[in-house]
Amino acid sequence: MADVRDSGVLCPFCQGNEQLTPKAIQDWRDASSAWGARIFHDRAPIFLVEGAADRRGEGILDRMNPVGAHEIVVETPQHAVTLAQLPPQHIAKVIELCRDRIIDLKRDHRFRYVSLFKDQHPPTPALQGHSYSQILASPVLPQVLEIEFRWSRAHFHRKERCLYCDILQQEMHQEKRVVDQNADFLALCPFASRSPYELWVLPLRHSSSFEKDHTDPERVLSLASFLKSCLQRIEKISDTLHMVLHTEPNLEAHRPTKDWWKTLPEDFHWHIEIHPDVEGQRRYLGSEGFYFNPIPAEEAALVLRALEPGVEPPPPSE
Repeated sequence: MADVRDSGVLCPFCQGNEQLTPKAIQDWRDASSAWGARIFHDRAPIFLVEGAADRRGEGILDRMNPVGAHEIVVETPQHAVTLAQLPPQHIAKVIELCRDRIIDLKRDHRFRYVSLFKDQHPPTPALQGHSYSQILASPVLPQVLEIEFRWSRAHFHRKERCLYCDILQQEMHQEKRVVDQNADFLALCPFASRSPYELWVLPLRHSSSFEKDHTDPERVLSLASFLKSCLQRIEKISDTLHMVLHTEPNLEAHRPTKDWWKTLPEDFHWHIEIHPDVEGQRRYLGSEGFYFNPIPAEEAALVLRALEPGVEPPPPSE
């Protein structure tokens, strides 16, 4: 098992180098008591657990302390192995660890949202090359999520149906943008995708909460297997990607109004978004808020459907 980068510097995420990181908050261990995945506080956190938000106004503006949490999820002790290369049983354990951390962080009513995301880059001397994700708990809603919550609520008030359930029904009927499906989940390239080969993974049954939807080990394994095949397809396009989970906010935290999240369990639908970075094909006109994507979702779905996920590697010996 590799424990150094190409530059010769010790990788702090490899097995045997645990002294280079903070103590694990939570981990998963195999039958031999060796850890298979571990979570610890980031050494240079964006948000700090201690203190209160102390939100205060300055005219129309607000100031607050960066209270929250910032955690690192090391997904495997193996160096230079991507999440897509791990066995489904291993990915399932990573999902369970992340689920448990989201549940635990939401017990803190200071935190309005808990983000789970992953930035994957190919190993280089400048980059670590070890598979990991990040968890952020924040006292405010991420802007993109707040927009999604507002649109979901507006659709529900007009139609009395979940926006994402309607999307699922339309996509399964048209079959233009669907990439893959199993008994529990569906993967699609969303209409007017923001980036080339953007892929969403959604549960077929309605649920606003990722963490509440994964109490059954069989369902966790179903997601792990499906997510693995989706990532394998994406990695045939690009091994650089951004993956993010969109789940419900902390319903026990501060609400702007009493009825702000009253219908959210019915109107929102958790999902995972995967954005591969295709060189020269993605543009964002930040000053205007426009995305430019030269590859329509329908064409992207055709390409991704044609890509075989790959042969399952044998699980590592314990």
